Amino acid sequence: MSAPPPPMPPPGEHSPDPPSTLAILEGSPHGILIASTRAGGTTLYANQRLERMFNTPVPKEPGGLVAASQALFDRNGEEMPFEQSPLGIALRLRRPARAEVQYLVPGLPTLRLDITATPLECAHYDEPLAVAYLHDISHQQHAADALDEANRRLAQQLEDQTWVHSLTERLADHGGVEETLRQVLAEGALLLQADMGAARLYNEDLRRMETRAVHGFPEEREGAHKLLDSVGIGEDLVDVAVRAGGWLVFEDVTTDPSATTALRELGHLVGFRAVYVLALHNACGRKLGVVAWAFRAPGRPTARQRQLASTYCRFAGQVVENNRLYERERRIASTLQQSMLAQQLPEVAGVRVAACSLPGARGMQAGGDWYDVISLPEGKAGLALGDVMGKGLGAATAMGQLRTALRSYALVQGEDPVAVLSNLNALTADMALTDLATVLYLTVDPVRRLARVASAGHCPPLLVDGSGASFVGAGQGVPLGVLDDWQAEESSFELPEGSLLVLYTDGLVERRGEELGVGLERLRQAALSAPEELDELCAHLVERCAEDGAEGAEESANPDDVAILAVRVG
Repeated sequence: MSAPPPPMPPPGEHSPDPPSTLAILEGSPHGILIASTRAGGTTLYANQRLERMFNTPVPKEPGGLVAASQALFDRNGEEMPFEQSPLGIALRLRRPARAEVQYLVPGLPTLRLDITATPLECAHYDEPLAVAYLHDISHQQHAADALDEANRRLAQQLEDQTWVHSLTERLADHGGVEETLRQVLAEGALLLQADMGAARLYNEDLRRMETRAVHGFPEEREGAHKLLDSVGIGEDLVDVAVRAGGWLVFEDVTTDPSATTALRELGHLVGFRAVYVLALHNACGRKLGVVAWAFRAPGRPTARQRQLASTYCRFAGQVVENNRLYERERRIASTLQQSMLAQQLPEVAGVRVAACSLPGARGMQAGGDWYDVISLPEGKAGLALGDVMGKGLGAATAMGQLRTALRSYALVQGEDPVAVLSNLNALTADMALTDLATVLYLTVDPVRRLARVASAGHCPPLLVDGSGASFVGAGQGVPLGVLDDWQAEESSFELPEGSLLVLYTDGLVERRGEELGVGLERLRQAALSAPEELDELCAHLVERCAEDGAEGAEESANPDDVAILAVRVG
């Protein structure tokens, strides 16, 4: 049996090694540990930096490293046996290893270490050796944890802002005051996890608060709405909320001394205990009213819930104020849309044309439906009808630009509908006029009684003649703005003497909750019973399609615009 190897010199003592070697080891900013495979893992040398790092002497007894490794855990918090640690791998497998580990001792702060170990060759020792370099990265990890927490909070804020932005965008699409308030109450109830809600606005003429919308209120509770109107008599809740900073909470109306008798009675009647109230203001800070959400159980919304609801309602107040003006300003939108359409249709021999445009958008939101009639050489006529996606000034502006551009292309290439629409699509892409627009362009030759047509995703023309009424296949291509290279096949068809051709936008035939085929058949039947006079025909089609569509559709009011071009040949 061979004699045991000589022990490694303790820190500070002389050794056969050059003094500079120990000085380097002791002066290292890292902890340094030299170990052998004796008893599974035994310390031969540890510098003072390592002992200061652990704030305790490093075990020197045979196998001491194996016992000490019970406090080692990997970066995921799972136990790391000594043989799986970097030092254990370097001793057993004789290859370098590195890992981030945690040293967890109950009652002491977690020590996070970056350990790199490598096999050590020494002629004075028969047993395999390895050296490990330990770097304390606890402060770096704490900084990383703090950064992760900051990033988490930032991500939460961005998510909240995105959520509120999406809500406010949807809110802007609601036209009426009551509809807007119902949306606010419904979205707020989801956010706050509330069971019901009510919105009350201040009536300046009557100088009192009036309930304008409710959410989740039990209709079967007789007297609930009457009691709701009485809440806040004497001192309006909006004034109380304003003085409280814009919001107030009744954690339990049955015990809150500031809750009025009417509020307690209402809570008892409909079954709520807690109430959260937010004041509504317009952009200038003038009070409009309050929105309130009620909860069946006592409590209060969290700070985050209150912040999100407050941000949402700040925008909602402006929308509500704007909606109050919409009915009066509706005429402005209609005038804007009509001004961008052809004010006087050209006269073409052998062709009689009538047109109408009915705005379906609410308030100031001008739509994107348009039409045009163009007098072409050789007594021909060009007819165009289109629909720009969206509402508002953007759609109206794009509508005007498309109409002007198509007229220009038609005067140059008017007899080639495919070329006209192809050029219009290229212009749409180059100038980013709109993301999506449907257009139908048709030329009529009254002498040859021939029509040529191409369509960019638009509704098919309706032809009415002696044989009945039928939809004409119109060289269909995708809507404008979808593809850079727009292509379609041109279609042509004959126009019998006295035949009627109807071009229209989808607002005439589409209804929510109804298949498009139903609306198209409704239009076909209406055209069969249409009056001979073109001036009466458009009103007839709109009236019949609106009335008959209201019978089976989910809602009778059609929010979309309607544009019609009616053409009679001969």
